[in-house]
Amino acid sequence: MQRWIVLTVLTSALTGLAAPAQALGPAPDDDAPVITVTLGDVVIDPKVPSKARVNVSYLCSVADGARSLTVSVEQQDPEDSSSKAFGSSRTPDTDIVCDGTVQQRQLPVQSKTVNWIPGVDAVVIATVSNIGTTPSAAADSRQVKLAVG
Repeated sequence: MQRWIVLTVLTSALTGLAAPAQALGPAPDDDAPVITVTLGDVVIDPKVPSKARVNVSYLCSVADGARSLTVSVEQQDPEDSSSKAFGSSRTPDTDIVCDGTVQQRQLPVQSKTVNWIPGVDAVVIATVSNIGTTPSAAADSRQVKLAVG
């Protein structure tokens, strides 16, 4: 009798842990908006060594709200730990095409401190936001060696 009571209590407790399907949220919609962003190559401008050109491809659905493409680059000088080149660039929302097709952009990123160093690793991050959709943003990041283009 005691085993039956323990088994019944345990079964009832475990049953309460199982969530009904609707409690987990709606099923994914195949027509749901999608945002993706992919970093391409990053090169230092040969004429302006404080400027890097970052190639980005992105895809986003028709935007109902604010949208932007932001790219940032950060590079530590391997010979001087206190010296760091960094900069970012953001496009105005009117320059971002969100029509469900892949778009290609090249953004200049000006270092606000020192020149970019060729052959040295840099961290590059690109983010596309499309505030009127869910998800509202996507990002890609990489560590790359900067080369002179």
